[in-house]
Amino acid sequence: MIVAMWSGGKDSCLAVHRMLRNGNEVSKLICMLDEDNQSRAHGFYKIALERQLKALQIDGVFGNSSWEGYKSEFKRLMNGLKAEKVVFGDIFLEEHRVWLEQVCDEVNVEPVFPLWKEDTEKLAREFLSEGYTAYIVSVRKDLGLDEYLGRKFSDEIIDELMSLGVDPCGELGEFHTFVTDGPMFVKPVEFEFGNVVEREKYKQIQIL
Repeated sequence: MIVAMWSGGKDSCLAVHRMLRNGNEVSKLICMLDEDNQSRAHGFYKIALERQLKALQIDGVFGNSSWEGYKSEFKRLMNGLKAEKVVFGDIFLEEHRVWLEQVCDEVNVEPVFPLWKEDTEKLAREFLSEGYTAYIVSVRKDLGLDEYLGRKFSDEIIDELMSLGVDPCGELGEFHTFVTDGPMFVKPVEFEFGNVVEREKYKQIQIL
């Protein structure tokens, strides 16, 4: 069985898209939430992910943990699913990949990184050219990117972000997205934007 880690954002989406395009069947999407039932960096609640999964018509499995408990929760999920491979949307953070590989080795699961070491501008534009729609829902408070909250991810925004020195995929956590439509989706995700809130080092627009 192949499963994939699913944040709800563009990178995990593109990673799964590539797996499917290459003839692989991804059976389940794994969504990790924090103690408040939220995606920590992306900020949206479980209901937003449930709406995505409904629009995708792919089974989802939810885990809940603190940062400290993430490893044990991940291992519990992998053991329960008896997964053979797990797909990640990581692009270039070496330390994180090494950690993931170590954890996967402990549960005898093969990690797969379809986007690894590819040019992030090309990946961001590929996501759009493949026909996906996403919105920026979380930005780091220290970067002055508040104006991008709630805006549709586009080639123009990629240009603007790069002119500001921001990685076009936000691989360093500069921003996060919420995918609402595209080739994998049976129908668009039904959602509305709520208030902008501050959470840890991020400003996030709520998804209702």
